[in-house]
Amino acid sequence: MVRHLTLLFLLISASITVSNPVRGEIFTESGLVDIPTGNVLKHGIFGASTYIAFQHPSENTSLTNENNALGDAVAVRLNFGLLDRVEIGLTHLWNEHGSEPSTERTGNLKVQLLREQEVGAIPSVAIGIENVGNKLLPWDSEAEANETPSAFLAISKTFNLPRIHQFSGHIGMGTQRFALEESPMGLFVGLSKEFQPAFARGDITTSLEFDGTGVNAGLRYITSSGLQVALGAETLNNPDELNYLVVVSWSNEQMLEQIKETRRLITQATKLIIEAKRAIAEIRKVDKTTETPSPQ
Repeated sequence: MVRHLTLLFLLISASITVSNPVRGEIFTESGLVDIPTGNVLKHGIFGASTYIAFQHPSENTSLTNENNALGDAVAVRLNFGLLDRVEIGLTHLWNEHGSEPSTERTGNLKVQLLREQEVGAIPSVAIGIENVGNKLLPWDSEAEANETPSAFLAISKTFNLPRIHQFSGHIGMGTQRFALEESPMGLFVGLSKEFQPAFARGDITTSLEFDGTGVNAGLRYITSSGLQVALGAETLNNPDELNYLVVVSWSNEQMLEQIKETRRLITQATKLIIEAKRAIAEIRKVDKTTETPSPQ
């Protein structure tokens, strides 16, 4: 646990000085690298995270940085689920672009319309809106929003195929950051697969996606304590805009699952004890009825 907290502190400290912004809500608890999915956080589940983004050095790196409206920044994010159907996200961004540092606060909202069942053809379907800026937030109504909100519809389905076993497919459509070139809307697609290798002592999820402007790939490691470390790369199809991503977050989902499993085991053990006591009582009754009266 101490090692996990130390790693989290070091990455947050480093991100304050060397991070670059990314286009969207990267590596959210219910999303892939840079695209949303049809899933939402369950009721009472929350995740807190920060990220670092390193731009791949190239001949056009300096030009890209000059045209970047955000510049160097660090973001702290909190996502939480309500009523098993609603997910709300809040992001605070410290922007150090140019000589006038600023801050930006944005909100995200996702509502799940359909939930995928273990058996059946119905997928998970969700709608949402991202980057609701300062102008729309009640605590800072005088500030102006730097980002136009992006609306989306996302669909996710889990498949079970021979050899590949289970993997998830994701597809959706959205506006603004998901739009293709001059079109007002665009499509995004993604694939993800979970692994549970014995050596990892946790879950590993790999993902590959197209978010409307570029191809992204990611690797996420989730420990049994809830700490998550994710590595990713954005715009693999455009080396001049390639970003390397490092995300550190913590979620209480694993802790609640462990509590739930502990309660289940206690309930099961209690039932076994009760059944054992009943069996012993039945045996004693049989023994008493079969006892031979001793001679007088």
